[in-house]
Amino acid sequence: MDKRFFSRILIVLGVVAVLVLWLLKELPATAGMFGWYSLSWAATIFAGVVGAKFILDGVFMGSKGVISRKFTILLGAVCLIFAFICLTAAIVIPENIVMPIIAIIVAVAIFLGILVTGARKWDGGDNQRVGYKNYHQRKAEEEKAEKKN
Repeated sequence: MDKRFFSRILIVLGVVAVLVLWLLKELPATAGMFGWYSLSWAATIFAGVVGAKFILDGVFMGSKGVISRKFTILLGAVCLIFAFICLTAAIVIPENIVMPIIAIIVAVAIFLGILVTGARKWDGGDNQRVGYKNYHQRKAEEEKAEKKN
């Protein structure tokens, strides 16, 4: 089974949840109970699931580089911000707390990016590894080995 099987299935489950709630709203027997469901709620659920998928992918992608991990986490944060904006349209949230909550989402995404990548700015190249020898050092060693033979 693929390592990212659960993150991929998460999107499909989110779509199924959105569609099932839409069906329950349209059925006459349950229309009164699910009358609260609207396009804003559908967008909130879907964007929240997509945001969670990207954040989980960014946290658990082991072999990818630092930049792609941070970008994936920040993309998840953008999706969660979109979900929150859709949620403010679905329910009444006071305007004075919208921006602080968005700021908290961004701060947590940056924190996760730093935590997951070990605070590295970018991937270290070969020249940053212990024992790395540049072209001139390798040539000098080759000439030294030829002189011994």
